[in-house]
Amino acid sequence: MTARGAGSRPASETPAQTPNGVTGQGLEARGRVERAAAKCPSARRIIINRDWCKGCGICVSVCPRDVLAIDQTAWTGGFHPVIVVRPERCTVCRICELLCPDLAIEVFAGE
Repeated sequence: MTARGAGSRPASETPAQTPNGVTGQGLEARGRVERAAAKCPSARRIIINRDWCKGCGICVSVCPRDVLAIDQTAWTGGFHPVIVVRPERCTVCRICELLCPDLAIEVFAGE
C-alpha cells in the first residue's frame, strides 16, 4: 500500500472547480450567475451559463442538429452569447458540452 501525501485527497473527494475557481455550493450561492435554460421534451435540458460563455461559436459549429446559435441581439461582457434555439431537436449527444472551452454548457438527459 502506498501512503498519500499530507493534504491530498482521492479524486472522488476533490471538489470540481469552475473556470472562475468556484466550487459546488459556491457556484449556486453566487447571485450574479445567470443561466439560460431551455426545457426540452422528455425532461432534457440545456443550460448555458452566460457569464462564462464568450461566444466563440465552437458549440454552434459542432452541433449536429443545429440546436444552438449565437444571440446577435444580446451583448454580455463584450461578446454575443450562445442561445438554445431548437431544444426539441437535441439528442443529448453532449458534443457541445464536451468541446466548450469555458465549461459554459451543461446538458441533462432527464430522468
